[in-house]
Amino acid sequence: MPIRNLPLAALRAFEAAARHVSYSRAAEELHLTHGAISFQMRMLKAELGVDLFKRSGRNMVLTEEGRRLHGHVREAFERLERGLSEVRGAKRGQVLTVSVHPGLAAHWLIPRLSGFQEKHPELDVSLLPNTTLVDFSREDVDMALRYGPGDWPGVAAVKLMDEEVFPVASPRFNGGALPRQTKDLARLPLLRDARQPWADWFKSIGLDLPEPDRGAVYNEPSLVLQAAIAGHGIALARGALAKAEIDAGHLVRLFPRGARARFSYYIVYPPTSATIPRIAAFRDWLLAEAGGGS
Repeated sequence: MPIRNLPLAALRAFEAAARHVSYSRAAEELHLTHGAISFQMRMLKAELGVDLFKRSGRNMVLTEEGRRLHGHVREAFERLERGLSEVRGAKRGQVLTVSVHPGLAAHWLIPRLSGFQEKHPELDVSLLPNTTLVDFSREDVDMALRYGPGDWPGVAAVKLMDEEVFPVASPRFNGGALPRQTKDLARLPLLRDARQPWADWFKSIGLDLPEPDRGAVYNEPSLVLQAAIAGHGIALARGALAKAEIDAGHLVRLFPRGARARFSYYIVYPPTSATIPRIAAFRDWLLAEAGGGS
């Protein structure tokens, strides 16, 4: 088949559908409808003259022809992605663009970043502070660091580190009379984070206290820490974000017992980008940093 006649849209839809073994998940990844994926598969079947999928009970599976084609298509798209990234990287002077949550950037990544730059002077890291998920197909972003469940569709998600939560306060809070026992929290203002309820920590230590239902709600963990530093109350802090403030004496960890947070930090990038040198280099460095302690 002449290359100008290659059904690229149908092949992209097929690659996603074969990888997920699901038209619905392929449609979600490619921002298309289920019907659009089905239409592309019918076009590809008519072009090739073979069935690529078949039904096995309620499940859809690849045929032998489909498995063979998927291997070739996946390899072709991976090579194309690497080629485009190399050209883009050469044009940009090897810039690595990383979308990262502002709190993680400020409190964990930036203090360490000079170590990566010393190790890889050929790469310039561009940080894009962002609280929303990246659409790699539409945005000029190489990879992202995210806090969440790690099961986002259409991306590779490598766990960077788990997180621990524990109460912190300013050493000047309450005139310096900080709580000595966990039960003392019942009479003190507890700062609220929309994504990190106190119930997790209460349960982990066997403390029978209700979730706070009064006071300001902070939708950004850095703002919760700033409110605690300002003496407005006691915060349930994420360890990776609070460490620098604790080391500097701006915050005090009140009790030794912590709780595993509901979510973890992940390195996220398109599945076809795993072997791109600059992405692999930054991913491996991040994992080494997290392994060395947060």
